[in-house]
Amino acid sequence: MKAKHRGAARITALVVTGLVAPLLIAGPGANARAPIGGIGDPVFPNIGSALYDVSNYSIDLKYDPSSGRLNGTTTITAKARQDLKAGSAIGFDFLLQTQSVLVENRPAKYALGNDKLAVTMPVNLATGDQFTAVVAYNDIPSRVQNAAGARNWIENANGGLISNEPFSAEWWYPSNDHPSDKATYAVSVLAPADMDVLSNGTETSVTQQIPGWKRHNWLSKSPQIPYATYLAVGKYERGGQNGGSPTRPNLTAYAKDLDPTVRANAKASVERTPEIVDWLSSVLTPYPFEATGGVVDAKMGGFALETQTRPTYTDGFFTRGKNDSVIVHENAHQWFGDSTSVATWKDGWLNEGFASYMEYLWSERNGTGSAAEIADYAYDTSTRIDWNVVLTDPGPAKVLPAELYSRGALAIQALRSALADDDIFFNILREWLTKHKYSNGKVADFIDTANAVTGRNTTPLFKTWLTDKGKPAYKPSEATLNGTAPTTPRTMAPSPKPKAWDTLYAVVTAKQ
Repeated sequence: MKAKHRGAARITALVVTGLVAPLLIAGPGANARAPIGGIGDPVFPNIGSALYDVSNYSIDLKYDPSSGRLNGTTTITAKARQDLKAGSAIGFDFLLQTQSVLVENRPAKYALGNDKLAVTMPVNLATGDQFTAVVAYNDIPSRVQNAAGARNWIENANGGLISNEPFSAEWWYPSNDHPSDKATYAVSVLAPADMDVLSNGTETSVTQQIPGWKRHNWLSKSPQIPYATYLAVGKYERGGQNGGSPTRPNLTAYAKDLDPTVRANAKASVERTPEIVDWLSSVLTPYPFEATGGVVDAKMGGFALETQTRPTYTDGFFTRGKNDSVIVHENAHQWFGDSTSVATWKDGWLNEGFASYMEYLWSERNGTGSAAEIADYAYDTSTRIDWNVVLTDPGPAKVLPAELYSRGALAIQALRSALADDDIFFNILREWLTKHKYSNGKVADFIDTANAVTGRNTTPLFKTWLTDKGKPAYKPSEATLNGTAPTTPRTMAPSPKPKAWDTLYAVVTAKQ
């Protein structure tokens, strides 16, 4: 999920708090009368749809940086999850001015408003029927805001960029924008010939049939959640290809307007992605996707994001030197977040806690502080942690609080310390990732997995470290499975500062 560098304002709540009102379909061309409901997420009930499940998005666009205009079509292949009668309505999460909608090659009436494109079904569909919807649109996305006032498409003289969380798809294609609906993607973008186009997966071709313009085609073969998609059009320096392989190509890209020193620091970090992914694979499970890489751009707005196969990073992470920790964090999300995704937006600890803990393990691997030392030092010194934030339900105003990263990682070390058996601890992680590969899970599901693998009751420990308000009475390294203070005398001396502390991404968040 969204990773902040020091000093960056946390904007997540501003993006999402206005997305809870149901949409009453009204406007030109719409004749449906029932309100459009969402998928039922407990945090954002209006997002997504429970009426259908998408299997593929085929996105065909033209982007003109001189005007900022984006136009084209998205073809959505989906399956009805219940009977859909002609005259009833379905909703796509979308913001851009729409020109036409076809459902099963028949014109459909539609209305755009309250962050939804409401489409009146022109045909009857039975539960399980596959259908296609083709949406044509034309707009300037940088001028478009959602109901909460957010403008997530970034435009400048060098092009455009969309990469954000928890919502970004709405600014460039219609979708079922919830982590529980994953799909494959084909992205084709026509842009000026002197511009590069970057997206997820692998680039299958670049063609030029119109003078001055080139079409870039990208393919994502593995299931992907909408917020993990991205599009970047601009002037970039490509690299990293020699770090990949025929079966797992690697591509990195650096905006050409980066400060030279920052660019050098970024390269010293991002070019280690294949090495870091190999290490993560050895600790966790085999890498779940078809490509690796990273994109660095000052326009990212102060954060990094686990965009699938190719994370995106702001330049701020590399102003002080190289930064391996943020590379570990975002690539750990390829497992915790992208492959195994949250079932609802209440389950963010499953993403951020584990991505942050993998930074601790990277330090342990490099001999610059064990995970236990880092966790204990954080417990002793992190006065900015709000121990009253309930990590299993932080609420829509704080859907991604800094505590998911900081206290969230401490909870994982508490489990590891309480088990006192690394084989069992890592078996829990591998079982979780294997069972939920390309799928979704809740915090309760992870606890069930921990109980099943260990044959013991870990629930009291997680209650202490995830849901109980107030600072636990003992350090993570002193944790017990019953969630109570240890019977042996506590270590009262302050924990020494690990060498890796100042460079860990987990301690360079807005609140930590």
